[in-house]
Amino acid sequence: MKKQKWQFLILVAVCILCGIGYLWIRRQDFDQETQTQETQVIDFSAEEVTELRVEGDVALDFVKQDGIWTETSLPGEKIDQDSVNSLVSRISSITTTQSVLESPEDLAAYGLEEPPRIVSATLTNGSDVTIRMGEKSELLMEYYIQVEGDPNVYLVAPNIVTGFDRAPEDFIEEETQSETESTAETESTAETESTAETE
Repeated sequence: MKKQKWQFLILVAVCILCGIGYLWIRRQDFDQETQTQETQVIDFSAEEVTELRVEGDVALDFVKQDGIWTETSLPGEKIDQDSVNSLVSRISSITTTQSVLESPEDLAAYGLEEPPRIVSATLTNGSDVTIRMGEKSELLMEYYIQVEGDPNVYLVAPNIVTGFDRAPEDFIEEETQSETESTAETESTAETESTAETE
């Protein structure tokens, strides 16, 4: 009887220790989660951007006048406004929850010494925000970037970088079917009137 009592007490003690261990592990996980904070990398109003330029492996130059975007290499072409505004929105507010690399000496390790792509936005006050876009981290599947004037390097979501993987021609607004039909009808009417006048 006495032996069974000791076995019971040992079992209770083990259960208590297991419970304490579980709570301690949960507490560590909670502390780690609360330490994960968002870092604001860039924050400006997308409405203030008057020019958006991309240099490097992609060349784009959008200028906004009277609220309308045009592409300097495509004079006279109608540009898809939503597509350009989407690019501006991607870079106007960038945050990251990844570790920040504070003032790294070897920028080449992140593809930032001679970055393949540089994106610049000119604001209404005349200032420029320039982002150097480097290589992709194969481990974290995110891209390294550095903002001019900030010595730190950040890891950001892929869409911030890959959203610029487009040529100027990709931003030409496609004519809708109704617009095409309207143009065809106008041309047909003009030809009919011209024929009638000739006769």
